[in-house]
Amino acid sequence: MTQHIGQHAGTGTAPRAGIGEHTAATRRVLLAPSLPGTLATGLRIAAAARAAELAGQPALAAAYRDLAPGHTAGEERNDARTAAVLAFTDRVTLAPDRAGADLLASLGAQGLDAPAVVALAQICAFVAYEARVAAGLALLAGGPAVRTDGLPVTEPEAPVTGAPVTEAPGAGDAAPFTLDQLTWQPRIPAVDADALTAAQRAVIDAHATLSTASPYYRTLLHDPAALDHRTHVYNAVMYGRGGLPRAERELATLVVSRVNGCVYCASVHGRKYAQLSRDEARALRVLRDGADAFTAPGTPEAAETETDARGSAVARFAEAQTRTPPEAGARHLAALRAAGLDDAELTDLVHAVALFGWANRLMLVLGDAHHPGSPLPDAGSPRTDARESCSGTSAPAPRTGDA
Repeated sequence: MTQHIGQHAGTGTAPRAGIGEHTAATRRVLLAPSLPGTLATGLRIAAAARAAELAGQPALAAAYRDLAPGHTAGEERNDARTAAVLAFTDRVTLAPDRAGADLLASLGAQGLDAPAVVALAQICAFVAYEARVAAGLALLAGGPAVRTDGLPVTEPEAPVTGAPVTEAPGAGDAAPFTLDQLTWQPRIPAVDADALTAAQRAVIDAHATLSTASPYYRTLLHDPAALDHRTHVYNAVMYGRGGLPRAERELATLVVSRVNGCVYCASVHGRKYAQLSRDEARALRVLRDGADAFTAPGTPEAAETETDARGSAVARFAEAQTRTPPEAGARHLAALRAAGLDDAELTDLVHAVALFGWANRLMLVLGDAHHPGSPLPDAGSPRTDARESCSGTSAPAPRTGDA
């Protein structure tokens, strides 16, 4: 396939055990399934290749096409279904926080059922992950991370600035970022928990972090094979022992979620970062200011203090790498190395940032976060409510799913 699946040149560090295997399996079940359903193999390949090209990874796009030689959109390329699939792909790839319910409706109008819609969302989200792994590991190896020449021409999008953080949402407004516990509801019918197929039940039973109480997981169960392999990747990246400290993985995912505008994921991982770092005030500042939370107050461009340099380097890399195409470069890598990150930690960071290109898109595209509507508290105010982890929630809150 491509170099990033195994050991990358220049550092001698390989991704964690299982990541390559389950990434390859995810690619296979999404792009070349034995039963593609209403989303034909050609359209799956076309969407994946398009997303990879938009992310500055033409070699990855070519590798996707090689998975199913002869299976392209072909004669369908100009029909309404292909147009809807590619329009969906462009929006989810470039501006996932603007991938509203209208996009899902456009797919349904072209005959795509719920399993096909979930599969297409998974494809776009998965390519966001693979493209950022490819770019990040190429950067660590000293090579060019992305190619911006010859990117597909798309309708310009307004720059993503993130959701507001200080005012309660009004009608039609984006929900503010918060550390409050939110709920999530799907935009398409979730799988009935009492009518699971054998394949769906097997996936739930195989992973302690999955539950049919979660509407998120029951939505992803429309494609159980993809959910299975994604869960293996997620658990290896976020919970694997050693390497990048858990608090810094949570910081990276918090920053990525902020950039992508995923209020739900930012809420979950903001709380987890606050818990692991024992610095809730900093978590609140990251929600407000992103990587500038690590600079001296009032001087966003000022040099970070020595104690903040590592967090700042992680956050600035995460911000840059989240853009489409990714913008992280040599200066970001130099700052990370200067802050003391070793090769194993850098590899973990690349994967954590990439993973939430995947997670955020699923959350943003397939459902909506429900916000209590309260303003974000002052950054210096302590919180006394219970916190949830990203694999479960504290009682009595209902489990809604891993971000």
